[in-house]
This record gives sequence, C-alpha cells and structure tokens, in this order.
Amino acid sequence: MKTAVFHEFEIMQNSVLGAHVLWAFADGFSSVDKNYKNELTLWHLITVLPLVFHEVSRRAINKRRVSSGLRSILDRDPEIDVAQNEAIFNLASRIKNLQERSFRSLNCAIALGFIEITEGYFIPSKRLKLPREMNLETKQIIKSSQKLGVWAGQLSIFEYLTILGVKP
Repeated sequence: MKTAVFHEFEIMQNSVLGAHVLWAFADGFSSVDKNYKNELTLWHLITVLPLVFHEVSRRAINKRRVSSGLRSILDRDPEIDVAQNEAIFNLASRIKNLQERSFRSLNCAIALGFIEITEGYFIPSKRLKLPREMNLETKQIIKSSQKLGVWAGQLSIFEYLTILGVKP
C-alpha cells in the first residue's frame, strides 16, 4: 500500500503531468479577455507547479470560484481550515525547490507541442483532450491550474507576483 507522502512524490516527479498542468494554466490564461493585454511569461509558469502540487494551495484554489480572483486564496476559509496566507506561505522556497521540475515540465510541454513560444512569450498551442480515466487528485491538480491561469490572465505580472509574495 502506498503512503500519501510516496504518492505525492510520484506526482511531483511526473514531467508529463507537469506538462499537462502547465498547458492547463496557459489555456486558462489565454482564455481571459485580451483587454488585459497580458503575455504569459516564464515568471508565471514557474509559480504553477509549486502552487498546484502543494495540497493546501490546491485546496484553497479549488474551493474558490473562478470569478473570485487570485486574492481570494488569501482569505481565511474555515471550511477548508486554511489560515490566511498559508496557501502561499513560503512560496518562494517552494518555487526554488521545484525549479528543476518546472523547467523539465516546461521542456516536455514544448517538446510535446502543448505550449509554443512566440516572440518570447508562451501560448497553448493546441486544445488537449485529457484522458477520461484520471484519478481524482490529478483532475484537481489540472482544474486548479486552469483556474489559476484565468486568475493570472486578469492581472499584470507585477500584480500576480506581488499577490503571491514572490520577488522576481
């Protein structure tokens, strides 16, 4: 029987899952009304895996509506027992710890044709059809990534990183 820690380790080591997660984020980002005139940057992409692979962050994201916006994950929600800011607490160190995994997943996403680079910015290159048979945790990871992408698409890169407490 697998332990929860071992299962989480397997998920975090899966570059193809990471590629799908980055595609979902890019897809959500690109779905936002282009009046925001934001471009998807590497700074956006390196925050994704540390947020959605982290159970507390993922729960905070999934419990919010898309219309709530990124700032909503900073609010205390007694239902999920997440203290204010805990969802993004220590995100900078998680980014550093998952940097190699994020870059491997991004390389995989580009190699598989999930994401393209155009004029120095990233775009989802095609509509992916995800397998019907996915475990619940994988579905939640991809769902939270897409929602996070929509939220990020509504903010400038400065606002996005400031809300998350990340210093470029």
